[in-house]
Amino acid sequence: MSTTLRKSLRILESLALSDTPRGISELARAIKLNKSAVQRIFQTLLEEGYIEKTADSSRYRPTLRIWELGSRVIAQNEARRLVHPILRYAAKNSELTTYFAWADFPDIIYLDKIDGEKGRANSSDPGQRIPMHVAASGRAILAFLDEASIEEIAGKLTKEAAATGDAAADLRKEIKLIRQRLYACSERGSTARISSVAAPVWGSGPTPVGSVVLTSDSVTLPHSDFDRVGALAISVAEQATRVLGGSYPVTAGDAP
Repeated sequence: MSTTLRKSLRILESLALSDTPRGISELARAIKLNKSAVQRIFQTLLEEGYIEKTADSSRYRPTLRIWELGSRVIAQNEARRLVHPILRYAAKNSELTTYFAWADFPDIIYLDKIDGEKGRANSSDPGQRIPMHVAASGRAILAFLDEASIEEIAGKLTKEAAATGDAAADLRKEIKLIRQRLYACSERGSTARISSVAAPVWGSGPTPVGSVVLTSDSVTLPHSDFDRVGALAISVAEQATRVLGGSYPVTAGDAP
């Protein structure tokens, strides 16, 4: 890949992921690039309409052109298109907010979301990317990946053990439980006071391509309801697997 193109992508990604407009010097320091190089790239992005200067400062922000391109990409995503009606039905009948998460190891990205009547309105939106081990949506997928992938994430957690305790051991223990019951659950997830139940979705390959997630606040979806909602999540994931050309395991031991 061209060095200039790589730098341009880093700059555009940094601007898009920032909560506030960024200045040239500030961004150059943050991503450790030469200020003059950043300035040249900013000028090109400005001329092509991908960024704009804020009216009251010398800071820059992305334009809606990025959103336009992203909207076209997601609208053309076949997996999302096929699973979307299933999510709508699940959200309507469960009254919980329903997600379709896509595996992009070592992360997941939320492809679709249908708000349920009793779901949490300000929960994660489509397009959000999080580490696979952080939430039930990702752990439902991780549990059925190959051992090398699991070990890669567990190894990173081991290096962070001073801050997180024995997180790697806890993850391995949870993976065994997820394999037994075919769903993952969380009483906190990546956001406090959020309960989530997720089941893996297979395509035509041997490992899950994503997961379906049913979620709400911990009052609406208490721990005592996890088994009931887990059975529903598995049913929804089984339907999603079928439309994606996969076969759903009857038990964890039947997983491809």
